[in-house]
Amino acid sequence: MPARNKTLHIGLLLWPNFSLLALSGLMEALRTASSVQKCSQKIAFNLSLISVNPDLPITSSAGISVQPEVAYATPGAFDYIAVIGGSLEYLEQGYSGDRMFLAEAHHSNIPLIGIGSGSFILAEEGLLNERRASIHPDHHDVFTQRFPQVYAEQGLDFIDEGDVLTCPGGISTLTLTTALIRSHAGDDIAATTSRRLSLSPHAAATPRPANIALIPDSRLRRVVMMIEQYLTHPLSTAGLAQAVKLSERQLNRLFHAEFGKTAREFIRSARLRYACWLLKNSQQSVTDIARRLGFSDCAHFIRHFQIEYGCTPGVWRTP
Repeated sequence: MPARNKTLHIGLLLWPNFSLLALSGLMEALRTASSVQKCSQKIAFNLSLISVNPDLPITSSAGISVQPEVAYATPGAFDYIAVIGGSLEYLEQGYSGDRMFLAEAHHSNIPLIGIGSGSFILAEEGLLNERRASIHPDHHDVFTQRFPQVYAEQGLDFIDEGDVLTCPGGISTLTLTTALIRSHAGDDIAATTSRRLSLSPHAAATPRPANIALIPDSRLRRVVMMIEQYLTHPLSTAGLAQAVKLSERQLNRLFHAEFGKTAREFIRSARLRYACWLLKNSQQSVTDIARRLGFSDCAHFIRHFQIEYGCTPGVWRTP
């Protein structure tokens, strides 16, 4: 997961016909996180509405217009640059300067966030190529047809690929924002924020993907969801167990009872599944894929791939 940094400043681009629900969720979660702090904490949670044309208001899908606050600062002034989209037919009505700023931020190594159809905008600019993305179920088929170079998933509240995060929008925006708050400010502020926003506790929440929702133990469901959301990040059994208040031994028992494998083996299998897609749909070398998915070296990756799929990555990639 991301390293903790006690500031969270998001630069936000709104697209014509943007989702007012997504905007209000993002704003309210950050406002709540600011209000629940103790005086000694002094952690900054900021949201700046930015635009290449800050003098022109942008109309939401609800008909309410919002005025951007400022023109661009340098991308490095922000921890993230986010874009909220709206109806697909309005995608081409955004400003070309806003698209250029997204590309500039990406090349400056500022993480990007696509919310709702904001992920379409990132994909159109090639910024989601060879990455997983969480797409709204209503848009999933259209997205996969338009962008076969993106590994589109549905049912996850967000996916964090490190340099790009995606979220299907709506209420999921609150889940994404509280996850960002957690990674930058810690569990206490994130948990209090979630409680103030009346979000379901992790233990009570039921994930939408059917294969996860059917897992009977709520703690195991939560861990599997975390693995899927942070698949390209360093993940440890100890860290996952701590997140659901279990020991490593207890968590491994749950994994073995449900899947016949340890947590570490489950993570490796999930990463190898992603590797299968990358081998067929990207130009990345086997070495680069191994490194991206956290394998210690290429030989280690090849060996486990062959055990899992009965052939080497090179054979799998061969048309």
